[in-house]
Amino acid sequence: MKRLFLILSVMIMASSCFDDNMSQMKYTLIANFDNGGYDFKSDSTFVNNLGVGFNHDLLGFYHQMDSDNIWFDGGFMLSRFDTPKSGSTAGLRNTYRAYLTKGSTMNGNVYAVYHQNPDDGLMPKHDIKFLAIEDGSCQMLGCYVTNTVDVADAIRHNFKEGDKLTLKATGYLFGNKTGETQINLAEFTAQKDSIVSKWTAFDLDKLGSVEYVDLELISTNANIPGYVCIDSVVANVFVSY
Repeated sequence: MKRLFLILSVMIMASSCFDDNMSQMKYTLIANFDNGGYDFKSDSTFVNNLGVGFNHDLLGFYHQMDSDNIWFDGGFMLSRFDTPKSGSTAGLRNTYRAYLTKGSTMNGNVYAVYHQNPDDGLMPKHDIKFLAIEDGSCQMLGCYVTNTVDVADAIRHNFKEGDKLTLKATGYLFGNKTGETQINLAEFTAQKDSIVSKWTAFDLDKLGSVEYVDLELISTNANIPGYVCIDSVVANVFVSY
């Protein structure tokens, strides 16, 4: 499914065009974070200590730093934690490690981890921003999501029948809500228990043309940490300049 998004985006990019005066541009933006030249710490994580987040092309991914500007309180950071070839993550630091099935073909890449701090005062005002809103438009298409290892472990230990973990995305344009959509990251029912454990497509086209996208993790169980892994954010972009 992840490959499907990328094939679609390449087809759209092939139709990108410039007008005769080179004053307009249409293209498909893919924020996959792999080639951003980020200065990762030795623990395989990255936060921008000098700002409020990091940019990929015309999309800004925001976080809020602590009072000493050393570590982030909430929002987005980057991770390149791999899943060991054995598949076992017992005893490892798993807060920012993607929960992937053994042998996942998408292991080893850079991805974003979104942390929803329970204290709203420790969160950025918005989560994702289209940085050229005064000169263009941004139509969200989709992204890929999976749980972190810590979240999956907490779900297995705490969920009962009827419990659910959902990621909701809401779009805004000039202060007005444009749309919302959601995906279940885990759900326990009488028929089966499911925990997302591979990169799974999250369709965002219901958000429409946006300036901001805000995320919300909604759990029926208060014992689940507020983290989710996100990669390959795809949007159609139009810019005049």
